Amino acid sequence: MDRSVENIHLLMVKDNLEFKEIELLEGYKFVAYSSGLKDKWVDIQLNSGHILEREEGENYFEDVFLKKEKLLEELMIFIESPNGEIVGTGAIWEGKHFQNDKKREYRLHWIAIDPKHGGKGLAKALVSKLLSIFKDKKMGEGLYLSTQTCSYVAIKIYQNFGFQPYNLKEDSVGWSIVFQKLNER
Repeated sequence: MDRSVENIHLLMVKDNLEFKEIELLEGYKFVAYSSGLKDKWVDIQLNSGHILEREEGENYFEDVFLKKEKLLEELMIFIESPNGEIVGTGAIWEGKHFQNDKKREYRLHWIAIDPKHGGKGLAKALVSKLLSIFKDKKMGEGLYLSTQTCSYVAIKIYQNFGFQPYNLKEDSVGWSIVFQKLNER
């Protein structure tokens, strides 16, 4: 996450379930949420810059995720490194932006990789795994995600999985920033 970039909220949509599956790097493994992983989730969000204060993450986790802990066990996953450290996380979660759209009831949510483990394709494998879970559970025909301009590197990953900018015209300032940053890379 590039905090030097103006932070503008953006949405991306995926209206089909087609994608190229990406395997997790050898030695790493996916683990499902289990009680006690809240602190690991907060650590990853802090380390990746998605949140700036521990209390913010703890409050969000308790107010949103723990209210539906049974769902967490099915829809939140973590990545464990070869030495047993939890280094990534992501979830499929109920959406709030498209309340009456059956094609966008769910979203990819809070995807993050500890920067010490960045550049290894872990985020790509995580998105692939989440999309596979969504597809296997027959949760819908499409989904969306919420992102921000300072996550332009992640936006490129999402585009490679078929997510498209939503409200391109209305959010033209934000999308212009993203496209400019991606062209500089």
